[in-house]
Amino acid sequence: MKKIGKMMNMAVSSILAASMLMGCGDEVISTAAQNVGEEEEQPVAGDSNVIKEEPKKQNEEKTSSEANSKEKETANSTAENTTTDNSGKADQEQKQEQKQEQGQEQKDIDVSGDFDKALIKFVENSGFAGENYMVSPTSFRAALALAVAGADTETKDELIRAMGFETMDEVNAWYASVAQIITDFDIYMDEEKKIFDQQKQWMDKDAKSPEGALIMMNSVWNNTDLNGKFAKDYIKYVNKNYNAEAYDVTSNKFTEKANKWVSDGTNGLIPTISNDLSQVNAALINTLYLKSSWVNAFEKYATAQDTFTTVNGDKVQKEFMNQEDHFRFYEDANGKLVVLPLNGGVDAVFVLGEIEDVQDALSKASREDVIVKLPKFEVESAFAENEFIDFLQKRGAGLAFTDYADFSVMCPDTSWMISDIIQKTKIKVDEDGLEAAAATAVMMLESALMIEDEPKKFIADEPFKFYI
Repeated sequence: MKKIGKMMNMAVSSILAASMLMGCGDEVISTAAQNVGEEEEQPVAGDSNVIKEEPKKQNEEKTSSEANSKEKETANSTAENTTTDNSGKADQEQKQEQKQEQGQEQKDIDVSGDFDKALIKFVENSGFAGENYMVSPTSFRAALALAVAGADTETKDELIRAMGFETMDEVNAWYASVAQIITDFDIYMDEEKKIFDQQKQWMDKDAKSPEGALIMMNSVWNNTDLNGKFAKDYIKYVNKNYNAEAYDVTSNKFTEKANKWVSDGTNGLIPTISNDLSQVNAALINTLYLKSSWVNAFEKYATAQDTFTTVNGDKVQKEFMNQEDHFRFYEDANGKLVVLPLNGGVDAVFVLGEIEDVQDALSKASREDVIVKLPKFEVESAFAENEFIDFLQKRGAGLAFTDYADFSVMCPDTSWMISDIIQKTKIKVDEDGLEAAAATAVMMLESALMIEDEPKKFIADEPFKFYI
């Protein structure tokens, strides 16, 4: 059946990217990357059912990172602490000079390159190279879009460039492409289910109807007990462009209600995004949920215990899924990858070794007979130690995290800044398919730089009285 869209050719690529390197207890490990869609398949000469050479082996017992773990790289914070007094012009000039110097320092940083690839590399350089992790570039970008929509002047420009775009129109076009992928997923699943129902009388009795869901949600939350509130135009804008709902909550209800919203949006995979939101002025939250079954199912009777070698060289026993079928496959001197299609037009791309450019490798992949051996695994991650803020600062966005941040489009009556960005993810992979979720929250906090009211006027250019 023809799939809906050629999604890998769109601006969005990685919904989720995961690296599973270690083994402990009952935790099951692999190396994987979750990517949206399917590229144009490379033509294969002759009958694709005829095996013309020895089947390729995609044995996931080895890891993609047998080299030494990279040292943790922590970006220097560009946040500034300022004090204000009544010295007037001199004090304002000094602040302006500091702002300009900071802006120039950030502009000198090269922001070229693929956002997804840069994020994954930064995460690994920040201490995750030797750990199991999953990160969602799409959820991160979507949450940032909510922040950028409320930013202005240099703050807005820096964030847009850090996201890998040049204009707000490009940000919105990217998000629209993500929304289209979700629509295509739903169309594909409906068609697959119809075909299954029409043909199930000729199928094995154990055959299962394709199942799946791809859901993305956005919301913006305002703490009514603290200073500042969302501008009406901002609420309308994020609702129109990102389908975001706006909520007003009190401090004592903020955490409970936001966490319930996140749990609902991730089908319970991520029950909480934060333990305490009572002290933040606002939170901008995205959730992303994916569940799909394999197009080529792994038979449970073929699953067997075997040895997995961790990044540290330890040997651990894991349950491995096994099958042999025709899949898109790529191999070079540095590594290899195999593409396992999921119902809904989503591809799971599993990588062994150190393939520098996965997208390029996918464009060169050909359909081959492949022996696939993958461990069942379940991994969850949390990025809550300023990793994402450090990443954005390295890509030139500095003002958003300082007292000089300009989010006046979002909140015109109080000066807000981004105080924290948190992402949590979880993925489960077994014979039936995969289930994964991500949630990203951008926290807004009142900055020390207060917005001054318009000065009152007393201009004595007409008759007046005075008293002593």
